[in-house]
Amino acid sequence: MKETTIVGEKASGLGKNIENVNPSEIRFSQTSVNGSDEIIASMKANGWKGDPIDVVRMPDGSLTTLDNTRVAAAREVGIDVQANVRSFDTPLPDQATIDRFTTKKGVPKTWGEAIELRVGKQKADFRNNNPMGSFDLEKMK
Repeated sequence: MKETTIVGEKASGLGKNIENVNPSEIRFSQTSVNGSDEIIASMKANGWKGDPIDVVRMPDGSLTTLDNTRVAAAREVGIDVQANVRSFDTPLPDQATIDRFTTKKGVPKTWGEAIELRVGKQKADFRNNNPMGSFDLEKMK
């Protein structure tokens, strides 16, 4: 099957809900990322490699990521990301995913709750001004 590279369209051969998405159209759920240099170098040399990221279609229709570092790296390099687009109300698939996004403030049941808890862990200015994530990243290391 030929892979579609049109932003936002389902890309055949990638999987049921996997889409190629322009990283500039994805909001961050955190204020900063770490470890981006190695990923940027890899993306420059090899393009997108590895599993698709999880992004959530938020109630306002925009996408927010749970994998901030790879989105930031893809923006830096200028390539699309492969994203598994999740609905806000879709239940998390397994206990490992639930554990990954559990915070002192709660245990997520859905992808949307995972985003809300991730944003809720950020500093007050970020979480209050960007409850569904931000297109801007404050820090990239």
